[in-house]
Amino acid sequence: GRNWEGFGTDPYLSGIAMAETIQGMQDAGVQACAKHYVGNEQELNRDTISSDISDRTTHELYLWPFADAV
Repeated sequence: GRNWEGFGTDPYLSGIAMAETIQGMQDAGVQACAKHYVGNEQELNRDTISSDISDRTTHELYLWPFADAV
């Protein structure tokens, strides 16, 4: 999957790391873009498998780091 491209599995720590990284880049005059949004860790058969993620899981695990990044 794509988990190795992130800051780890903990959404709280990932959010802090993402926010600090983006702030550091922007302080240096570089544009930053948070990528690989939600439910994109399936590498094999990505186009043929459904990622059914509950609303709670989406908000508590996947969206938290992106909220910190904004």
